[in-house]
Amino acid sequence: MSTDFSSWPREQEATFVVYEQRNRESAAKAWTFGGIVAGVFFVFMIGVYFGVAPVHKDMTKDMNMSNLTKKEGDKKPEAPAAEKK
Repeated sequence: MSTDFSSWPREQEATFVVYEQRNRESAAKAWTFGGIVAGVFFVFMIGVYFGVAPVHKDMTKDMNMSNLTKKEGDKKPEAPAAEKK
């Protein structure tokens, strides 16, 4: 047994039943559509993840490390002397 929480007469309240049913049907359709779209998107993302190989680029193959390390015989260049007036 359901209790009526409305202060309107039962006849007037009964006119809203069709709108409540439509609301429930629309919500169910929206959840169904959202679930289908989410499932398709998930399958697409799994396909991309496993189907597309990442680009591996070796950035270090052209690096000349001898430029970056200092040798013991290397000296720092001297700063130019300030001109005297």
